[in-house]
Amino acid sequence: MAFLVLMVNHLSIKHIFTKKRILSLLIALLTTFLFNTKTQAQEFVYGFTGGLNMNTIYSKNNESGLKMGLNIGGLAQYRLDNTMSITANIKFSSKGQQYSQIFNDPNNYHKIYHTCSLYYFDIPILYQYTIKDMIGVEAGASFNFCLGGKEKSKTGNAMPETTKFEKGTYNPFEFGLVFGFFTRDLGQSSFNNIFIEFRYFIGLTNVIKNSGRNTNEGVFLNIGYIIENPLKKH
Repeated sequence: MAFLVLMVNHLSIKHIFTKKRILSLLIALLTTFLFNTKTQAQEFVYGFTGGLNMNTIYSKNNESGLKMGLNIGGLAQYRLDNTMSITANIKFSSKGQQYSQIFNDPNNYHKIYHTCSLYYFDIPILYQYTIKDMIGVEAGASFNFCLGGKEKSKTGNAMPETTKFEKGTYNPFEFGLVFGFFTRDLGQSSFNNIFIEFRYFIGLTNVIKNSGRNTNEGVFLNIGYIIENPLKKH
């Protein structure tokens, strides 16, 4: 994970992606899915997925720590053949970070707890390839839309203070890369339509505006259910 964070840190989203290119790519992908749904409906299957995620906001200048969140949503899968497929999710997810700081001087010792919570609609579109009967790998891009967020601070045993993010302080759109692996078949015929997935997300756009480099990163561990057994071998 440290290697991936270091690698992404040297990339500049301004030089690689522009808003127009991102929008054009999103439109092209959605158009492809709509066309395939119409012409190859028998190849499409649907389902839902949800689980836990551990997130942080990576920044050089500020403290960061892991925060647990939840994600839940639906999916559509287009099977190219028995080993390859394209999967798109639309899901709600909570992200952010939390950490604590200790201030220690002769006359004033106290500990500050800080939590940042962010709420997104995530739309990852991934290419999946099955390596063996039970395991596959996946990679792709995620187009995320921030619904808002809040910060909570607490000093010692005092009551916490909560501040909601105002519009204009955070980026409403987030783009990032996703890597992971998934199960194809859990081994028993009664469970062939249940799968498990593990994903790692690297954000390439800033979360908070005018605050230096700050990007979402996290791991997702989900369980899902596919209608009509799309992951079952034939």
